[in-house]
Amino acid sequence: MIVLNRRKRSVDFIPAGSPRGALNTRRKPGYWGKLKIKKTSSGPRIARFTVEKDERETLRKPSEAIKLLRKQAVFLTGRDEELEELLENHGIRYRYARVCQHCLHEGYVTLVSSKASTKHEGQIICSRCVDEVIRRELKLAGMDKSAFRNFRRLIRRGVSLERVLEMMSPRFDPLANHELTLYDMVTATADRTPKVPIDRLELPEKFKRILRREGSRVLRPVQVLAVDAGLLEGASLMVVSATASGKTLVGELAGIPRAMRGERFIYLTPLVALANQKYRDFKKRYSSLGLKTAIKVGMSRIKAKGELRIPDTDIADADIIVGTYEGIDYILRSGKAGILGDVGVVVVDEIHTLEDEERGARLNGMIWRIKRLFPNAQIIALSATVKNSAEIASDFGLKLVEYDKRPVPLERHLIFSRSGEEKKNIILGLAEREFSSKSRKGFQGQTIIFTNSRRKTRIIAEYLTRNRVSAAAYHAGLSYSERQRIEKAFASQKLAAVVTTAALAAGVDFPASQVIFETLLMGNRWLTPNEFSQMLGRAGRPSYHDRGVVYVLAEIGMEFDGDSEESVALELLESGPEPVEVQHTDENILENLLADITSGAIESEHDITPDVPWTMGGDMALDFLESSDLISRKGELRATDYGMAVSRSFLNVEDAEYIRRNLKSSKKPLDIAVELEPFEGAYLSGRMHRGLTRAVGANVSIRLTADSTLDIISNGDNLIKLDKNLQEAVLGIQMDFLSCECMDRPFCGCIQRKLSEYILWERMSGRDPRDISKGLLSRYQIQAYPGDVFSWLDKMVRTVESIGRVASAFKERIILKECSGIARAIEKGKRI
Repeated sequence: MIVLNRRKRSVDFIPAGSPRGALNTRRKPGYWGKLKIKKTSSGPRIARFTVEKDERETLRKPSEAIKLLRKQAVFLTGRDEELEELLENHGIRYRYARVCQHCLHEGYVTLVSSKASTKHEGQIICSRCVDEVIRRELKLAGMDKSAFRNFRRLIRRGVSLERVLEMMSPRFDPLANHELTLYDMVTATADRTPKVPIDRLELPEKFKRILRREGSRVLRPVQVLAVDAGLLEGASLMVVSATASGKTLVGELAGIPRAMRGERFIYLTPLVALANQKYRDFKKRYSSLGLKTAIKVGMSRIKAKGELRIPDTDIADADIIVGTYEGIDYILRSGKAGILGDVGVVVVDEIHTLEDEERGARLNGMIWRIKRLFPNAQIIALSATVKNSAEIASDFGLKLVEYDKRPVPLERHLIFSRSGEEKKNIILGLAEREFSSKSRKGFQGQTIIFTNSRRKTRIIAEYLTRNRVSAAAYHAGLSYSERQRIEKAFASQKLAAVVTTAALAAGVDFPASQVIFETLLMGNRWLTPNEFSQMLGRAGRPSYHDRGVVYVLAEIGMEFDGDSEESVALELLESGPEPVEVQHTDENILENLLADITSGAIESEHDITPDVPWTMGGDMALDFLESSDLISRKGELRATDYGMAVSRSFLNVEDAEYIRRNLKSSKKPLDIAVELEPFEGAYLSGRMHRGLTRAVGANVSIRLTADSTLDIISNGDNLIKLDKNLQEAVLGIQMDFLSCECMDRPFCGCIQRKLSEYILWERMSGRDPRDISKGLLSRYQIQAYPGDVFSWLDKMVRTVESIGRVASAFKERIILKECSGIARAIEKGKRI
């Protein structure tokens, strides 16, 4: 075949091989011909025919061109009256074809279909050339090559190349181009699950009356599926569905009727704040049924202004017990499972916490202890969407109930930004626009903004507020009363946005219509697909919103750990949830096996299942526990007093041995506690951070104990570059926290130890966590959030009590008494 392509002063004469297989295939012609056409009285004629081959041009007779055209299939690249008349005068048949102009320019010919081509600057361009243009423009824009996938996807969607290239321009406005930033939409498809009225269920009438009063008149789809799977007949289930799909009520439908019959209903959550919320909800909702609700969370005993005070409830005569995983596991590990009575239903909320590196193995062990100690209890596990839900359900002997539809549609958008400042401007526009909208249910749109540091939560929230968008920073460093104030303001729609850390995502329960990822970092690592899925799932609640919206802001050129934020954004958007795997280590295997023995879940070596996925065998684990004086294997398996103390304290074997060894060497209990749990929540104040950054001419880590920060503040040459107030603060840090004689000073760890001792001394001198925080800031320009100080003091009480239990196991009464005194002093803020 021959392709004729009109240029300004000539016509390309291109031999393109056989028509068969030519469509959407790039070909290199054997030669390249050119025709010059002249007008004559008898019509257009070929005046000149030249052929270029191997960079040599030769002149041919015009009649040769006519002969070739008569023998070949002829294609024109567009309407051309002159060419058409020429061909018709010689009796040559022709057709029209879409031909890539970019390929012609490069010396190739590609006939393209409409689906495999687009228009660029008025010219037809093939898919291959589109890719080359996008890659070239990506490079010029300084973007990661992985972003190519996103722009290619837009081309496939039918977006013109011109519009795609606009997105790479610094002048591109993402707020005005909603259809270009849209990555995809997860639709809320029409559900075929039958509508089942609450009244049709075999439930106590008083319970149904409460459900109707709360607005639950018809079961949601996941609840229907759970009922069909045997929920009300005592079947143990794993219920998997999206956020706000109605999972919680599944547990209540099983547990409340059993509680009304005298059995115990236990509801477990991973966080104290969530447990407290559920406790308040259940107490308010079900007290009219004559049910008593109690809470067991291993509550804090630190007396401090503005912090959460969990009521001291008696679980012995409670019908409903709400607890954290560790709160209930403490009862089991103490060998007191009997006080839980006749357990009818146990709900394990957020069971996907199994993948947590620190808590997953403990949760796994606790569930197995519950199953062994209460074999007749109905277990209801609730989970967000995970990849291997069937495997998890099978592992625990649960029947899987899975509902993969969202209750409201979800738009997911991807925006490439060029700086942190540009991100803030984009967030401002998005939050302002969302707050000005209103759903059909009458609620304004509100936004959760996830970032990776507390400092950035404050910076972004202040920026939004300065620009008349009401916002608040929300993180674990705030006191409980401050977090409560923000939660109430958001619930009453007084806030357009909250800015929170990704690390606090699991504890955020804001009914937001929009979620913005200001970054995809979580501390010092990228978000995992499961974390990303659960966080974006917070956008859109069926009771409030018509749809959810998610914006991922990927910064061009920002890299961490060898990956760009652009590539991570695309990987997260392209991926689904990953499998949840329990991280079994020798350390947590030993801890769980010891807990099984102290709880009575395992009474003999025959009770140890041989096929458990452990990194060490059961015999080896028992040998190690026995050699560490934690258990006795004479007759039945039995924990020693030392083993019971270690298990109740949630200590791993290594830390327990450290305590025992140092108690024998007469080391002070408080010194042992500080070595085990030093305070790690110390940061440079914003003022100090800016001053040191200017002084050294480079960015400085905001963490006080980072090696680079310690190197800078211990160097006298940097001191003289600071203003007088900052000089005094640095001198104070050097004198009070870095005045040791260690060989590897300032990297010896003394600063953490001395700072921890300072906080403890301040506390035992009557200071409140807020006052301690203010003192560190004013005296040393050290930022330690009140919430972090409070949490650490609470942790220190538990660590000191653990040391006291170990001491008691070895009949060290004086040390036990000393530990009790220290714990009371930290609790009440009084001297020992």
